[in-house]
Amino acid sequence: GSSWVAAFLCFIILLTTAGNFLLILLIVTQRSLRNTSNYFLVSLFMSDLMVGLVVMPPAMLNQLYGRWVLRGDFCSLWYSFDVMCCSASILNLCVISLDRYLLIISPLKYKLRMTSCRALWLILATWTLAALASFLPIKMGWHELDFEVRSPNVTSRGDEDQCRLLVSLPYALVASCLTFFLPSAAISFTYCRILLAARKQAVQVASLASNVATAASDETMLQVPRALGQPAAGSENRRFTNKHSKKALKASLTLGILLGMFFVAWLPFFVTNVTQAVCGCVPAGFFDVLTWLGYCNSTMNPIIYPLRDFRRAMGKSLPCCRRSGEPRPSAISLSMRNSNSGARAATSLKNVL
Repeated sequence: GSSWVAAFLCFIILLTTAGNFLLILLIVTQRSLRNTSNYFLVSLFMSDLMVGLVVMPPAMLNQLYGRWVLRGDFCSLWYSFDVMCCSASILNLCVISLDRYLLIISPLKYKLRMTSCRALWLILATWTLAALASFLPIKMGWHELDFEVRSPNVTSRGDEDQCRLLVSLPYALVASCLTFFLPSAAISFTYCRILLAARKQAVQVASLASNVATAASDETMLQVPRALGQPAAGSENRRFTNKHSKKALKASLTLGILLGMFFVAWLPFFVTNVTQAVCGCVPAGFFDVLTWLGYCNSTMNPIIYPLRDFRRAMGKSLPCCRRSGEPRPSAISLSMRNSNSGARAATSLKNVL
């Protein structure tokens, strides 16, 4: 069965590496995607790319051979990169949710609030926090009980050829709160607010469309009395209302998928990690499965987060992704556009009405 496991893990590694590298290359080469919001996506894809290149291959060897086959000095270095890259990926998701929250709550002030300089400082703070939660405590031995510095490839069970990071309860609680529980609470709050704002905008657009259609129908009936004027206006109003109701439903499903994939991937691992620090009763095989489930979040991020702008740019760059017709721009969209997205959305809405 190891051949099937090796094939599956190799497929996960290749998909993670290729997906994140392709989207980073797309943002760098396409001028239309070089905006402040996509800076955070580049940081996310970079952390996920490092998970695919640096973290997953040694983890695959560990899984297949059942022991650490590389040099013993690399064990602590690998675990430091493991904690840092996974923490950076989660923190980048938190920053992206904050950026989208600011964009949809106050689109006209977004350009003043989220400048390029502030975006770079947020990205630097994200990676600094991830590094402080990984390299510093592991190097200093703060993750061990009573700060005992032991050989990094020796576990409490005496398996000298294993490379497992056994952490103390204080380190597990502090690191888990800083890199998962607090960011996940922030992600849930911002995406719920985004969902409520999207539904509110859909209701406002439908109400505005109804008023405009009614006014236009009344004016038409006064100037040129026609029997078909009122049904035509009513039908157009219903179509417009249904269109934005579908967009609100699609936004709800998208946010549900984002939150669902994130919690399914990481919540079991962090709960089990704290449990392992408390009692040390978690089987090693089960813990490895949950670890790879968390790694798969880096595989899914390039599939979930790039929306319409990325698909359009990819269609222009790759012949296999080109379509016969370009999709029409929407009045309300959660796709990450540039800093002037609020003004463009208002213009688009005005043209539609």
